This record gives sequence, C-alpha cells and structure tokens, in this order.
Amino acid sequence: MSAEVAWGGQWEHPECGASGEAVWDDEDTASSGHDCDREGDVTWSAEWHCHSCGASGDGQFGDDTTTYADHECDDEDEGVAA
Repeated sequence: MSAEVAWGGQWEHPECGASGEAVWDDEDTASSGHDCDREGDVTWSAEWHCHSCGASGDGQFGDDTTTYADHECDDEDEGVAA
C-alpha cells in the first residue's frame, strides 16, 4: 500500500456464513469476491487510517463499494515518522 490513507476490514455474508478480511487503498473498491448461490447481501465493516497524521475513521457498506475517507491532513508536519 503506497497511499496515505488505507482501509482494512471484514466482510460477511450472513446467509451462508462466509466471511473474510481485506486491506485496500482509499478510493478503491472493497470487493469480497464472494459468489455463492444464496440470496442476501455481503456487508463490510471497515476502518481507515491516515499514515501521515494518524487520523482514522470507520464505516459500514455493501460489497463492491468504492470507499472514500474524505480526509485531508490539516498539517503535514504532524505526520507519523517513517
């Protein structure tokens, strides 16, 4: 991951019990890749973290959703040391 803001989360499909985890960059699509014959929606619970300033947040959304943290660092000088 080379982006300042990264997401990580868990997905689940309650109808069949499948679940998993993934990490992706901000403004990318969260996709479980899960495809079973059962009805119901795959849902995500995820958190984002800014590697520059340490800010974070969370969200819940459906599968194949493009995620946006809508975060802009206030002060780049407060970033986490590399």
